[in-house]
Amino acid sequence: MTSLPALLSDNEVLAAFSEVEAAMRSLHRRRLDLLAEVLRRGLDVESCRRAVRVDSAVMKRWITQVKWFLPGRSPTGQPLGSAHPAVSAALAELSEEHLVELSRAIRRRLPQGAEEALVRTAVSAEPKAVKELARRLRDRAASTVGQGDVLRLRNLADGRLELRGRLSVEAGAEFRAALEPLSRPRAGDTRPLAQRQGEAFGELLGLALRSAELPSEAGERPHVNITLDYAALRRGVGRAALDGGRQLSAAQVRRIACDAKVVPVVLGGRSEVLDVGRAKRVLTLAQRRALHVRDGGCAFPGCDRPPKWCEVHHVVHWVDGGQTDVANLVLLCKKHHALAHGSQWRIVMDGGVPFFVPPRQEGPRRHPRRAPGRRTPVIGARHARRPPPRRMGAAGSALPHRGAQRSRVQLSM
Repeated sequence: MTSLPALLSDNEVLAAFSEVEAAMRSLHRRRLDLLAEVLRRGLDVESCRRAVRVDSAVMKRWITQVKWFLPGRSPTGQPLGSAHPAVSAALAELSEEHLVELSRAIRRRLPQGAEEALVRTAVSAEPKAVKELARRLRDRAASTVGQGDVLRLRNLADGRLELRGRLSVEAGAEFRAALEPLSRPRAGDTRPLAQRQGEAFGELLGLALRSAELPSEAGERPHVNITLDYAALRRGVGRAALDGGRQLSAAQVRRIACDAKVVPVVLGGRSEVLDVGRAKRVLTLAQRRALHVRDGGCAFPGCDRPPKWCEVHHVVHWVDGGQTDVANLVLLCKKHHALAHGSQWRIVMDGGVPFFVPPRQEGPRRHPRRAPGRRTPVIGARHARRPPPRRMGAAGSALPHRGAQRSRVQLSM
């Protein structure tokens, strides 16, 4: 047979195309066999990767295929069975795309017997058919055990959390009903839908944690603990530690501290806990109700978020000596609470009502603004005045110092 495609008949072109694909699949099996030997001998995998000029992700995928689909060998050279014998038996007939879909399906822990069905589909159909069959098998397994709600969490390298899941029709309808009002675009809102929904989901979590109906754990309502040096909290610099070692900036913690319990924790020079004080600055139910009446929702001009979607902000921050008094508190939605902490907007109280002063760059338009309508001063509210600064560590300070000991605070959200 000639090697020039232009000289081949129609049938010869089609036959040659199939032969080349079969050869490529056989060669990929040979590549995996060689890579398995590289791993068995402890040779430099990175040198192999650079020699063939493939990305690290590709090499990682091949190594996974070796470990999952090839028969192994013991340290003494004795043959071992494959972790997935059905795939192993058909390996030379499968393209890399088929193996990618099979790997994804296996990683998601399909029901017993599903692997054989997927392999039968893979040797007779395209990769997308394998993907669709895997989805149907997962759905069938979920309905068999009487539930369709699945949620998987994965910690990312930068500290964020990745969520993947699937909800039943009923749970999905409830989730949409809760999410859509929070993710609805506001006037001038240019955020893409995915961002709006992600931020709305974060607001939903805050609402859930503030609910009085959540079950307790070890005698306490569900909460998140955050620990950092108190001096860093006051300055708004440095890092704070969440339970599990994840990190937040001190500036983020200052915003959280507005509507959280703050517990002083005194540590020794080697970070051993010497003393844990009681929670400070707990907002009472009566105060929150008074804020609901006065502010009627997020007090920022132009915002229509209702009270139950809002957080409580200290006009003079609690960590700076501000009092937990209605005259020093204001309701803000999550977005405008972050704005109050992360921009040059200022909040001033006049007659028990919050006013918002824009940043300096607004020039002549820089005058105090108040959300129009539905805002009512609370009877008996006092003007918020910044108390004289207190030297931390002196008598009456919230967090004592003890020689070499240093103070930290723990916030419960």
